[in-house]
This record gives sequence, structure tokens and C-alpha cells, in this order.
Amino acid sequence: MMWGKAMNRHDQPYDWQRFWIHFVCGALIGGGIGFFYWFRHWHAGLSVWGCTAFPSLALALLGGVFGDCFWEGFLKFIRRWYWWV
Repeated sequence: MMWGKAMNRHDQPYDWQRFWIHFVCGALIGGGIGFFYWFRHWHAGLSVWGCTAFPSLALALLGGVFGDCFWEGFLKFIRRWYWWV
């Protein structure tokens, strides 16, 4: 850190702890989104495991790899439809 210069979050190193925090949060949010989709569009042939596993894994990997940049973009994308987020 340089003296007299504020350090922003992009100057910080991305370590494994931050990766796993973003990964787990992405898995939980993705699982919730998949379960909501399954619950809303339920029919006899629709598998709950397939509907929750794909978004959970996708959000976990994207959140873990891209970190805060992904979550900022995700929230901007969600706010287009849901103003209370």
C-alpha cells in the first residue's frame, strides 16, 4: 500500500478465501433461483435436481472466478425486473 493513496478493492489480491466465499454464496443463490423456477413451472417430468443443479453450479463458478465484478453485474441485471433488490 502506498502512503497518501487510498486503496480500492481492485488493488487487493484475490485469494482462496474470497474465492470460496463468492463460490458458496453463488451456489446458494443459484440453488434458490433454480428451486423457484422448478416450483413455478412444475410439471410431472421436470426434475428438481436438474433445475437447481445447473444454476447453482453456474452462479458458483461465475461468482468464484469473477468475484465482485460478477456480483455487481448480476445485481444490475436483476434490478431491471425487480426494483426492490
